[in-house]
Amino acid sequence: MPWRHEIKDGGLLLEVTYQGTFEAAQLRDATVEIVDLLNEKGILRLLLDCHDAHFNVPTVAVYQLPELYAAKELSRQVRAAVVKPHDGYHLEIFEFYEDVCRNRGYFVTLFDDAGSARQWLREEGPTLPPTRRP
Repeated sequence: MPWRHEIKDGGLLLEVTYQGTFEAAQLRDATVEIVDLLNEKGILRLLLDCHDAHFNVPTVAVYQLPELYAAKELSRQVRAAVVKPHDGYHLEIFEFYEDVCRNRGYFVTLFDDAGSARQWLREEGPTLPPTRRP
């Protein structure tokens, strides 16, 4: 699958980089792995870099993502910065994702570049120190 992750800032930030084209099933599978990693490591800051990615997913699949977060007990203290595709591909999906997450109590903000997203996450800072789950 064309995505990778890296834990940065002393374990406080998870950076995920997507590249290529994603369909709904691939996005869901990646999301499950990412949420599991956030929960396992107690990470409260997430950067989703979609700068070089295209998501071909129906609106309903995006709408269901916060349900997955809730089912997996993802903390609502997680702050996610999402870098939009550089070519604006399906930008409406990203805007809808930001809205649906916020409406369900998950704090997501869109950015045009990774540098601005990282800066915002660092300024936002974790509200609690990371906790390690057994």
